[in-house]
Amino acid sequence: MNKPFLILPVENQVRELDAKLLLACLAAQDGYRSIIGFKSQIDARLGRFPPSIYFAKSLTDRNLKVFRILRKLGHFIIAWDEEALVHYPPEIYYARRLGMDALDFMDFIIAWGEANRNLLEGCPKFRAHDKIRVLGNPRVDLLRPELSDYFYDQVEILRAQHGDFILINTNFGSINCYDDNFNLFRWKNGELVQGRGSMRMPTGYAKGLFHYRTQIFEEFRKIIPEIAASFPGNKIIVRPHPAEDHAAWREHLSSVSNVAVVQEGNVIPWLRACKCLIHNGCTTAIEGFILGTKIISFVPIEDERYEFALPNRFGLRASDAGAVVGAVREIDTLASPDEALNARLLAESICSLDGKLSSERILEFIKTVNWSFCSNSVGERLVGKFEAEFRMLKKRVKRWTDITRDYQGFTRHRFPKLTVAELQGRLERLNSALGRTGNVRVKHREEDIFEVYS
Repeated sequence: MNKPFLILPVENQVRELDAKLLLACLAAQDGYRSIIGFKSQIDARLGRFPPSIYFAKSLTDRNLKVFRILRKLGHFIIAWDEEALVHYPPEIYYARRLGMDALDFMDFIIAWGEANRNLLEGCPKFRAHDKIRVLGNPRVDLLRPELSDYFYDQVEILRAQHGDFILINTNFGSINCYDDNFNLFRWKNGELVQGRGSMRMPTGYAKGLFHYRTQIFEEFRKIIPEIAASFPGNKIIVRPHPAEDHAAWREHLSSVSNVAVVQEGNVIPWLRACKCLIHNGCTTAIEGFILGTKIISFVPIEDERYEFALPNRFGLRASDAGAVVGAVREIDTLASPDEALNARLLAESICSLDGKLSSERILEFIKTVNWSFCSNSVGERLVGKFEAEFRMLKKRVKRWTDITRDYQGFTRHRFPKLTVAELQGRLERLNSALGRTGNVRVKHREEDIFEVYS
């Protein structure tokens, strides 16, 4: 039997694309073809692909319509949660990130590590224990020494452009979102109303989280000019979360000459090139710890109810501007606390830090499964094709009338335009970094959708 296609949808390009390209690259060398591109575009065209293995990036019921169409078309579904490494308290996580109906459509669930498995199985309503496979996440593969050459040129370019720069990563997508409908709360007709960012979150918790994150946001707005003034010879790079409104940061910091607001490319070369990272509750602190980046966790307000505690462990903790500036001055001589404990927590959180790459583990697992494609009736597949095309038509109408978040501005904010040449260059760098010689190619299929093959 021919090997199935792999469908690899990408929502936030700077965070997900390189990792899924790595999976597609290794898959191509093993004889698989992959469809990769912007998630909403792929989901709208599911009826145009042969029966495949679809890799879902979340476990929520918001994807139920897509999962139902996938099933009717004869596709299989493997899912992982991109947000599982740094998450809200379990009861909040279960309400927001676990869809019990969605789980029924999934054939397998990939966990980042044992901590992720335990989190899932700790949900009282969870009924998919036999579907979990602990295989890591391809995003972690890019942090491994084996892939260091992939970003080498980008690291050198960043150092040449910005010198010994200080990197500040912000994490305020819930209060400073590009589309304010997705904030925890937003202003409407002069009143503060709950936004979609607080969906399935108790109102009291949402209010407390909103005020907590707003206070942290304001503290970052205060300290960045102070850091810039304390280090006039260093450039300060502010890198907002992919979902944030970057213009808000640019406007606020426009008068500070040695500050630049930049959100381009994967964060890994920035972490490797910087003097140090300053953050609060960012997954990038975990990534930086793996890479050996010097990290400062700016925690001006102590409140364990709302703090993302795991990433804040991986850096020197500072509570005010003076402590941050002092830590930056001594960053080369200061050691992060609890190194051994942090390493153990990391091993529990991510299983693929050594040994085989997560991408290799996933492909090896796929080979062990007897995928029974084309078991659906012709009629059922035709219904699935009709529903997929009708769903695409509705989305086009919504986009034309600007009544959906997938209007052109937000689409390009999350998924900038790509060319075949750019993707081909990335694949060739991946091949080179891995020491592989396979002739992996990419071709354009439709808008924002590409095919990777050998």
